[in-house]
Amino acid sequence: MITRRLLIAVLAATVSSACDGAPRSGDNGAEAPVEEGVFGTAPAATGGVPSVVTLTPLTAPTPSGHAVDPSPLMDQFGLAFSPRRLVVPLGSTTRFTNSEGSLAHNVRVRFADDGSQLFSGDASPGTTLEVDFMKEGGYDVLCDMHPGMTAFIYVTAAPFHVFADVDGAFLVTGVPEGQYTLDVWNVDAAARSKQSIVVGPGATEIVTGPSR
Repeated sequence: MITRRLLIAVLAATVSSACDGAPRSGDNGAEAPVEEGVFGTAPAATGGVPSVVTLTPLTAPTPSGHAVDPSPLMDQFGLAFSPRRLVVPLGSTTRFTNSEGSLAHNVRVRFADDGSQLFSGDASPGTTLEVDFMKEGGYDVLCDMHPGMTAFIYVTAAPFHVFADVDGAFLVTGVPEGQYTLDVWNVDAAARSKQSIVVGPGATEIVTGPSR
């Protein structure tokens, strides 16, 4: 027979489990409002690659420590690139490694806009390849030995950046008040846009759209 104490414990665990996966919401069940950051909706992903949103300060100082990784790394493990999406600083050197053990790969990097090849090299286990990114924009990363292995790199000089969700929703946090240039990049060139925005205190909502 289940005791009253045991029954209460089971019910409490069930309620706790159900709440853990629930999104934040207000009292009426709607999603909680954004309290801080620049948010909005960019164009949805194209070809499985989400939009990229970047912010470049015009009048606001860039806080130290808020920048893209100065030593970006992309590994190959479990027949996948890791991470599958990476933001790289303009002019930096990105390292590609292979942690598969005994499985050989290669790395081929091409510019997404025109398919021109930037780099191609064999990636034997334990080796490190280095690629310099000197042009802003999107890059496809491929392994010719395993066609299912793909990744994407976006190169930017902007200190604030984020990959949007597949449906286009985005939130950039830690942006000081001031004036910025907001760029939205998408694989579909017609869906890209650029605009000047003013970031105030709290949450700043942005309406994006193709450049006119």
